[in-house]
Amino acid sequence: MSAIPNDPSPLSPEAVPARAGSTVRWRDSLRTRMVLWSSLLNAGLLLVTALAFYAGARWLIVLNARAEADGLARQTVRSLEATLDSVQVSGRTLAASATGVGTQPSNLRSLLLASLAGDPDIAGAMVIIEPDALPGDGDGFTWYIRRDGSRLVEQSVADLGYDYTTMPWYVRTKAAPGPWWGEPYANAATAWRYFTTYNLPLRRPGDPSGAPAIGMVSLDVPVDRLVALTSDVSTPGLTPMLFSPEGMAVVHPQAPVQQRRSAASLAAEPGGAALAPLVEAIAARRAVTFEHRDADGGVQGTVVQPVADSGWTFALTASDAWFLQRLDRIALGVALASLLALLLALWLVRRYSGAIALPIEKLTNSAHHFSQGDFDYPLPYVQRGDEVGVMARAFDAARGSIKQQMSEIGQMASARQKLESELSIARDIQQSMLPAGRAFDTAHMHVEAHALLEPASEVGGDFYQFSELEPGVLWFAIGDVSDKGIPAALFMARTLTVLEQQARRHGSPDRILAAASVRLAENNETCMFATVLCGRLEVASGRFALASAGHDPPMLLHADGRSELLQVDNNGPLGFEAASGFPLYEGVLAAGCSLVSYTDGVTEAFDAQDQAYGSERLLRAPLRGDSAAAVCHRLLDDVRRFAGDAPQSDDITILAIRRQRED
Repeated sequence: MSAIPNDPSPLSPEAVPARAGSTVRWRDSLRTRMVLWSSLLNAGLLLVTALAFYAGARWLIVLNARAEADGLARQTVRSLEATLDSVQVSGRTLAASATGVGTQPSNLRSLLLASLAGDPDIAGAMVIIEPDALPGDGDGFTWYIRRDGSRLVEQSVADLGYDYTTMPWYVRTKAAPGPWWGEPYANAATAWRYFTTYNLPLRRPGDPSGAPAIGMVSLDVPVDRLVALTSDVSTPGLTPMLFSPEGMAVVHPQAPVQQRRSAASLAAEPGGAALAPLVEAIAARRAVTFEHRDADGGVQGTVVQPVADSGWTFALTASDAWFLQRLDRIALGVALASLLALLLALWLVRRYSGAIALPIEKLTNSAHHFSQGDFDYPLPYVQRGDEVGVMARAFDAARGSIKQQMSEIGQMASARQKLESELSIARDIQQSMLPAGRAFDTAHMHVEAHALLEPASEVGGDFYQFSELEPGVLWFAIGDVSDKGIPAALFMARTLTVLEQQARRHGSPDRILAAASVRLAENNETCMFATVLCGRLEVASGRFALASAGHDPPMLLHADGRSELLQVDNNGPLGFEAASGFPLYEGVLAAGCSLVSYTDGVTEAFDAQDQAYGSERLLRAPLRGDSAAAVCHRLLDDVRRFAGDAPQSDDITILAIRRQRED
């Protein structure tokens, strides 16, 4: 059969131009342009985000490195302080004993041996007492003992080959008002090991600190011991330095500098001006943190910490470049991986965007209705088996879950409102169990009792009580139950009831606590306990008795404003087990004085820096007032000022009893 010339084949040259003209090329497609511009925008946003993340990561790494350097510096300084403080205590003990044991050389030698045996950080000890300095001692005493491995080497100071009276260290010690640390030195007497010396002037017993010295005590500490304490922080990126009281570099990253150069001479070198803050900190004996550049231009941060009042100074330098080099390598790898992922994403989005776009748009429309609260809007593609179907079913499950959660949230809100109402009622009931402030008058004496309680939550475990069980006798108690919240409140109510019952049966606080300990230990399967301070005051005479079950000691506020903590002996808290007895403290509350009791919510109140209020601040608090209520409020105000915006960590209870004579 012959071909029909007017009916070209689909693959004939005549048909190709028509098919090409009716098909949009991929590079001209609107979808391709949309994907391209969207990808470029996303790539730009990704780049900006990556740069911001990189900058933030650099800042955070440097900040953490500085914080780590500061923490390690403080830790090292504490280790150095512990070593030097131990030597200083031994030196003061030796100096105090050297002029009090008589002039017998055997006694003084025994003191030297005891100092070496009592402190392994001491490598040598020396005592010098000038002739005729002590009554009946015309020869004086000069003796030096040092460790040499496992044995001791002893010799007279005169055998060391010099006149000690002309030595600068002896002249300085005699003229010094107090002890001082010497510069590191090494000689034949030290077996050419570097030692630093703690020197103390000796004075006759009873002489004031400014009296002329009659000799000296000297304790040698190996410099290697101090160097070893700094070696733990010598890690890549961190460089420790240790400077003597005169600024000599004892530990330094450059070996030729050690024991030969001072911080001042290093700062005076060309390019060393950046170390000026270090020199100033050493001279002023103060802590400082500063930033500077190394010889290669890298940024470094240095923390300088004085070692207590010894004159020694520790410095730790953190290199930013070392800590950041790993971040730079990771950033480069992430950038390459991101570029490859972006190219792959462009290809995938171009390939599948058409097939995904329409179902996604419809699902997005349904999701929009869901976001408006229309959870009954039709959801398509639930029966599909591909990812779109999974997403649709996930939306459907989320829709049901959200509806259920909204119902549960409503129920929870109602239950929470009910619980808050019940807690408020419980707090009112708990507060009603505690007495209000009142006054007691007997035989021209006026006693006021007032208390404040601020629970850390709706209900708490602190409590107090005071009442006149018999005419002219005030019984009072303050306590703190373990734990917080409703369990503590229930145990508090039980403890308060038991104490009141036993107070009516027993007059003395020690017997009250002993009987209460038996009752509260019964059936106490929860192992809760309470610390309690119990007291009894005779209004007319002012005599009082106290007994404590693990509670903080009360404070006595004198009429002239002085404060002191009473040394009340303790027995265990109530609730663990029955106690056989409690120590009784007795005293007199003079007219114009106040007895202030409190729970640990006062002394353990913390500020924003996590510092506790403590007993020292309690004794310094301005509490002088004309009434027990004023004392309570002033103490509470002082605690609040100290804590600032920090959250209250524990219940605060204050009980003040003031006794004064009626006009």
